[in-house]
Amino acid sequence: MEEKLFEIDMIYIKNTGEDNYSVECLSRRGRSVVLNYSKVEGIEINASVVLELKNAFMSGGNSGEKIWNMRFNTPANLKISHSGKILIQVI
Repeated sequence: MEEKLFEIDMIYIKNTGEDNYSVECLSRRGRSVVLNYSKVEGIEINASVVLELKNAFMSGGNSGEKIWNMRFNTPANLKISHSGKILIQVI
């Protein structure tokens, strides 16, 4: 499964239990897309064009939720796929 998303301002990546992850992408127009994946081994981000982060926050630990939030300096076009790992490509 592959999704192409355009003008994304923020990404929220959340561990929803063991090896299950949710990726929520917020677009410039306020539209939200949530993608759910299971059997995730890792998360990789590839940027073939410049990707500037305005800020990023990662929360982890045994007792709390594992969350990774990223806000981009300018909207980004992304292609997100899953094949054992979640691959986020900047296009």
